[in-house]
Amino acid sequence: MSQPLTAGDDARRRFDPFRVLSDVERHRHLDAYRSYLEARNGRLDLRARTLSRREREFRDLEALPVTWSGAVDREGFAERFLGTGRRAIDARTLWLVAIAKANQGESYGVELELARYLARGVPAGEDLIQPYLFLEEQYHSRILVEACRTCGVEMTLRPPPRMMRVIIHAIYALPDRIRWTLVLCGEVLGSTVFKLILDHCSLFSEQPAVERRLRSLIGEIWRDEVLHVAWLRARLGPWALATARRLMPSVVAGLMRDVPQLVELGCDGAELMRRLTGGIELPPGIGWIEPQLAKAD
Repeated sequence: MSQPLTAGDDARRRFDPFRVLSDVERHRHLDAYRSYLEARNGRLDLRARTLSRREREFRDLEALPVTWSGAVDREGFAERFLGTGRRAIDARTLWLVAIAKANQGESYGVELELARYLARGVPAGEDLIQPYLFLEEQYHSRILVEACRTCGVEMTLRPPPRMMRVIIHAIYALPDRIRWTLVLCGEVLGSTVFKLILDHCSLFSEQPAVERRLRSLIGEIWRDEVLHVAWLRARLGPWALATARRLMPSVVAGLMRDVPQLVELGCDGAELMRRLTGGIELPPGIGWIEPQLAKAD
């Protein structure tokens, strides 16, 4: 996994996810991202749904397990995760519920997209950015399971609630131009939420090895999500970007309904919108997303 990221790292490095790029910028972004994906993920095996470098990283995690030895409210976690109860739980358990639910909708939607992609076949010479992204999203689910395990909780992935599945299927059926506009909204929100989750890894600071492991795991997802935003910005045109910007308050409201634990962790819809208004925070090493940040890397 990548080096652990701390809550204060490069906090002022931000980019506008809805800025319209010039043709020159667009091509530069896509070329840089294509090279970055190959170096970061290794060999892509679409049929096996694996990325060689990420498989090695998971083997390394399994070889050197790190586990939180403090108290965990497993019953409270199960109730909140399954939606069977609302009793008060501590902040660490709230954090665990939030990460367990954070990727449910995206994982379900990506499975639909990946199945369609595999069904039509991959033409020789086709750009592999999109399948790389699909597989990264699948690894995010594995990463979140590992994060829960690091905290002493065994979590089994579940499909999202029925209404969310209905909405995802409706989005899946839309024309590409509209569908990818909505996907951009989701990725912008995802990058912001996972930075919030990353910042809250400090809840486990009593055991530094656990906090480092969690920061590495969640930081991996955050970096991917930011890059997915940058890819979609380079792919979409002015109409889609302007539409996505206007839709963000509705998307934020939907997340608040699906993951209310974020509110209990101190991040309501207003706080999320405040963070979004400032732009997307940029992890180190990918300054090519914005020219003024490239020199810093």
